[in-house]
Amino acid sequence: MLRRFIISVCLLLIIGGSVELFAKDFNKRDAEFAAGLNIDVDQLEPFLKHVSSSILDSGLNYQDIKQIQSEIKKMQKDNETKEIGTFEVMYRGEPAKIRVEVEVHVEDVNKEVLIYLFSTHELIYVLDKELLKTEEEI
Repeated sequence: MLRRFIISVCLLLIIGGSVELFAKDFNKRDAEFAAGLNIDVDQLEPFLKHVSSSILDSGLNYQDIKQIQSEIKKMQKDNETKEIGTFEVMYRGEPAKIRVEVEVHVEDVNKEVLIYLFSTHELIYVLDKELLKTEEEI
């Protein structure tokens, strides 16, 4: 009886481990990549316009940018995090999506935004370079 129990537990561990390894591999293939930037709320619109005009073929239009700003304006708590939405864009002639998530930091009257952009590896690589340039300029 004890021998059967030990064999059963071993089989469960082997099967469970195999499933876990498969799940991790599957998630890596479909994973979103992210780039982030800590920016003053007043500098966000010019940054998004720059990204839209210099990196993307189309997307993050005036209405999208206003939606992002409007959602951020509603956020008043320090360290509040919110997923703003997923926006369809064109990058190098191909449709792509950028998911925007923000975290707000409020000190006295000042409001800073930590903006995260999630997309494909290739697009995030380019966006991350642009974020680093912007960070250096600030």
